[in-house]
Amino acid sequence: MSDIHDDPSKLGDMEAERPESVALSVSVISDDSKQDEQLKKKRKSKKKPDGYKSRKRSRSSKPAAKSEEYEVEMIIDHKTDEEGHEFYLVHWKGWSDDDDSWVPVEDCECPALIAEFYQRNPDKNPNAVENKEKNTAESAQLQSYIEGILKPANEDIDLAIQLVCSATDRHKLNGFKIHFSNEEINKYAFMVYRKKQKLIQMEKNLMMQLLTRDFRQRRVDQLARLKEWEDEINEATQGKPPVKIENNVDLDEPPVGFTYVTQCKAGDGVVIPDDPLIGCECLDCIDGRKTCCGPMSGTQSAYTKAGRLKVPVGTPIYECNSRCKCGPECPNRVVQRGSKLKLCIFRTSNGCGWGVKALETIRKNSFVIEYVGEIITNEEAEKRGVQYDSEGRTYLFDLDFNDIDCVYSVDAAHQGNVAHFINHSCDPNLAVFAMWANCMDPNMPRLALFAQRDIHAGEELTFDYASSKTENPQEKTAANSVAKEVTVKNECRCGAANCRKIMFSLPENQVIAPFLKVD
Repeated sequence: MSDIHDDPSKLGDMEAERPESVALSVSVISDDSKQDEQLKKKRKSKKKPDGYKSRKRSRSSKPAAKSEEYEVEMIIDHKTDEEGHEFYLVHWKGWSDDDDSWVPVEDCECPALIAEFYQRNPDKNPNAVENKEKNTAESAQLQSYIEGILKPANEDIDLAIQLVCSATDRHKLNGFKIHFSNEEINKYAFMVYRKKQKLIQMEKNLMMQLLTRDFRQRRVDQLARLKEWEDEINEATQGKPPVKIENNVDLDEPPVGFTYVTQCKAGDGVVIPDDPLIGCECLDCIDGRKTCCGPMSGTQSAYTKAGRLKVPVGTPIYECNSRCKCGPECPNRVVQRGSKLKLCIFRTSNGCGWGVKALETIRKNSFVIEYVGEIITNEEAEKRGVQYDSEGRTYLFDLDFNDIDCVYSVDAAHQGNVAHFINHSCDPNLAVFAMWANCMDPNMPRLALFAQRDIHAGEELTFDYASSKTENPQEKTAANSVAKEVTVKNECRCGAANCRKIMFSLPENQVIAPFLKVD
């Protein structure tokens, strides 16, 4: 509180005008000692604590004989009169509520209690109301400012998605921290706006904060759906071996309309025979036995004792079948036992969509996976090919190994396994072999992919899509025709030194741009 007033009589007049207003301390002057003693008993003298000041007030114009101080316990209310004077309603420590009194603001020097009052009643703080109105106006201006700068280019959107999806711990962008919380973004936005630091890099950083914040929830939803897809695949394969799903590139989700299958399915008008006429008599199909299925079919045994391929590309493979006397662990039943390798379906960073990579080292000539899908007739393949070509994609694999008119094709567009996602390369690490076992129809072989060289863990698996046609891909030129004269204009992005620039050859009547020609 303030010091003692110089003119006590004026204080008396003040009390007459504002009877409810009293000072924090009162100097009591009285000729009546009895009244003085009674007042003493009523009002307890309190020691003034640190931080709380009080003023002394004279009850009359007589000289002061005694002074008493009273301690403020709580600020109850605040008001402003018609003349603009402000008052606090004070509750005195040790006194009843009836003794609460209005005290001028300038006489109250108890900042801690005043701050506590405004903390309980922020709406009564004139400064807070003014700041709230100012902040509201400023927030509207800030929103308009953000809308003005939030015009990301496509590369900004791509970068924001990469930052959200990245598996690495990249949490800085050009020196600025990313992955701010909403509160941090708001503070940063106000800092940029208020200080008018509208530098290009700062504005771009703010824009990236807003973009990544919006994409983070999409990323959470995407990862949940990818995990569901992974679980569905491993349920179909019974986890033998387990398949992983990974997308650290973009926000694409599992393909729509695709069903995971573990073996070929017969399409309309197709019957897949599974009862061979004959089988070998071998009890132990060891390397070089002439009575085994391969030699009896006019070729050599395809595998070593370790189950590795030992024949060149283009050699037909005849595995032991259900009529053979050997058991399921026969070394000549490699494809039938299925893949044992851990593979991962992942999102590529070179614009090739989904791909497949090895999660372990694969040795040269090892069986990797079978290409499965829906077996359809040539006529149906022609119809679907037109549609797939218009969409710039194809999963049709012609079963024309015998160099005759193609009777069947495998369509893995809507039904397939991991092989559905293996990308093309002009310098592939996988090769396709035709294999027969229980189905001995010469026009309906199974398609097996084997490693052409050692493949390291983390390396993408690829095969040459042109090998799905009759001709040997090494003998093709860009002017050669392909089966059914189907034009597939997909640009090749394999990046190999011998890249043909397109994944398939073109018809003879197709004019080729110079940059698409093959050396």
